[in-house]
Amino acid sequence: MFGFKGISGAITGALMALGASSASAYVIDFTSASTGTTGSLFQGAVTWTMTASDVLNNSQAFDGNSAPSGTGLSFQTDGYGVGARDDEITTTSRRQEWIRVSFSSAVLIDAIYFLDLFVSPDQSSLEVGQASINGGFPIISLYATDIAGSGAPGFVGATFAPIAVTEIFFTVLSSNDNYGFADGALAGIGIAPVPVPAAGLMLLGALGGLAALRRRKTA
Repeated sequence: MFGFKGISGAITGALMALGASSASAYVIDFTSASTGTTGSLFQGAVTWTMTASDVLNNSQAFDGNSAPSGTGLSFQTDGYGVGARDDEITTTSRRQEWIRVSFSSAVLIDAIYFLDLFVSPDQSSLEVGQASINGGFPIISLYATDIAGSGAPGFVGATFAPIAVTEIFFTVLSSNDNYGFADGALAGIGIAPVPVPAAGLMLLGALGGLAALRRRKTA
């Protein structure tokens, strides 16, 4: 029969397994031609909305010489950018464009994907996409690896332990590929499988069970 420590360890292990199982459960695919600027997750339990510093645009067809695999992205388009005639988030000396994705309640994210981030042909500089979580912390930076003009898609992905978020602010830093402006496109967001409220209920239930066991043992 399990003692208190044994049950406590089992619950801790289950919660750790919950976190470990979250990778690559679902992706909001901004490279799909059918993905708009709003949507829902978990059978409509959570909704998301995308806004930007100007008009949102994902009309540019994917133009890389090959599509990366294992991401859950369709790569029909180059992802979302800002501007009626531009499919990228652009930073210049005069402006810094941005995209914000807001959730109706907290979710766990475990990946962020950009397209069109490039290293300059002479490899002296590179473009950097940036995601600021919940108003600024943590800040996740994605550094270009593909050479500009090579035909590569400029794809960069970051995967990480799940982070609870209600808002993500995306932009591109002023360093560029010396092949035009500093710019890149938002390609996708990885969503863990369990909504934060559900995970919280599991934790509360586990703690309640431990408290009841402790009271029974004391009695």
